[in-house]
Amino acid sequence: MKRNFALSVTLTLTIATAVLSQDARTQGVRRAQPRQQANFLPIFTLRGIEFTQDQQAQVEELRKKYTPQIGDINRKQSGVFTDEQRQAHREVFRTAREAGKQGRELRDAVDAAVKLTDEQKKEQARIRKERDDLFAQIQRELTALLTDDQRRQLRPQRRNRQPALPPTHRDVKYGPHDRNVMDVWLAESDEPTPVLVSIHGGGFRGGNKSVRGDLLSQCLESGISVAAITYRLSDQAIAPAQFLDSAGAVQFIRHQAKEWNLDPTRMAATGGSAGAGISLWLGFHEDLADPDNVDPVLRQSTRLTCMSVSGGQTSYDPRFIRDLFPGTDTFQHSALAQLFDVDLGRLDDLPDEKYELFEEVSPINHLTKDDPPAQLTYGGSLDTKVTNQSISIHHAKFGEVLKKKMDALGIRCDVYAGADVIGGGTKISTIDFVKEAFGMAKTDTD
Repeated sequence: MKRNFALSVTLTLTIATAVLSQDARTQGVRRAQPRQQANFLPIFTLRGIEFTQDQQAQVEELRKKYTPQIGDINRKQSGVFTDEQRQAHREVFRTAREAGKQGRELRDAVDAAVKLTDEQKKEQARIRKERDDLFAQIQRELTALLTDDQRRQLRPQRRNRQPALPPTHRDVKYGPHDRNVMDVWLAESDEPTPVLVSIHGGGFRGGNKSVRGDLLSQCLESGISVAAITYRLSDQAIAPAQFLDSAGAVQFIRHQAKEWNLDPTRMAATGGSAGAGISLWLGFHEDLADPDNVDPVLRQSTRLTCMSVSGGQTSYDPRFIRDLFPGTDTFQHSALAQLFDVDLGRLDDLPDEKYELFEEVSPINHLTKDDPPAQLTYGGSLDTKVTNQSISIHHAKFGEVLKKKMDALGIRCDVYAGADVIGGGTKISTIDFVKEAFGMAKTDTD
């Protein structure tokens, strides 16, 4: 049994997918380089941010570092097609774009015309994953260059920020605070549907309720309802408020199960960075249900069926983080200092209640053998060099240490570090992982 001890960073940027023109793909690397540099420039910009001269010099170094890798990925993508498929790809892409198609609809139109083999589809999916992981790594390194003032000016990422499909219920209040709200998309079904809860990141200092547009579509098509929640930020209330708010949201959703045609026995959580940590905490923590409470919401369970997260921290204890990244200042991250309202320069000389708080909100501390499976995705590999706090606070080492403990307990834990699968195996998408945990058939969607 778990101990019954309940106490009452990721920013976004615009990333444009860099696509080489056909002549650049077929020429040598030396001649293609200038065209690559021009096409890849949007990847190295932040919406609403004007870099200082010193920052721009650092951005230029990042561009030089990553442009060859992006070029390689795009050449791999082009190499998936035969000459005939490549010709069809160009023609259908142009026609579909002129018809106003975009995003998934555009990709589906192209895929239908190109008629890829199953092997080509698998290779294409692998390359897309490699590209997305690389772009996420660039995002973290760019964001790490910003001052606090610039972070406040950073404009939200456009892509998948607000799904095109409007929620069935918008801004539903689940608690007394202004940020205790959620958006809910109900899947059409005659039978009660399982639920995926999306918890936003933002270093506990920012962010708002959101869900990836592609994941939302996959869920609804699969008969899975979705709830995107928000919670109090650390400038409004220190930990564990963010974790308890999220637990309250789960309880509220279960309380609404009959009205919303939901299956309260099948609930999963997803999120990035801080949202990942909260998701894992909910999955591993002792059930916070209070069966004798006069409030029917608080009588509901907080337990989950599974968690699929990205860039997540498995512990928020600065002492744990100091040991995980020795010789770095990761444990002194300003988001942690604000979350706990402590001076992390005095980490070894704090009141006992602060150490108890560190331990309480760290997901890995609550892990026991009866916990649900987890899927963790990281942009960089295990040997990614730590050059700044943004890289280390989202490093795959957090996932590796959790996997070792879950493996020892016999609990499934899939950890993807860049292109690698820690411990071996095959990568699967979030939707397939969640559907498998829910006992549903897998989809061929990636």
